[in-house]
Amino acid sequence: MRYLINYYAAIFLPLISLYLISLNGLLNSEEYVILLFAYAFVYHPIVSGVRLVALGVIKKSDFFLNFIPGWNVKHFGILFFNTKENA
Repeated sequence: MRYLINYYAAIFLPLISLYLISLNGLLNSEEYVILLFAYAFVYHPIVSGVRLVALGVIKKSDFFLNFIPGWNVKHFGILFFNTKENA
């Protein structure tokens, strides 16, 4: 359970920070979109891939597959709810 909380913190704290920074007017819309894309296409796949490798769900050699959009949807249950996969 502790590791799941750490994963949620690693996933959601950057989004909350991005929102608060933009709410205070420290980012313009272009910077916000660039950082949001960096989060979605770089940061989130790295964090999810590290978790999947640490849990033994994927091999280190398959880590790069996390950068394919939608690839780790099949691991959604284990990533966000710590449940076993059916297949």
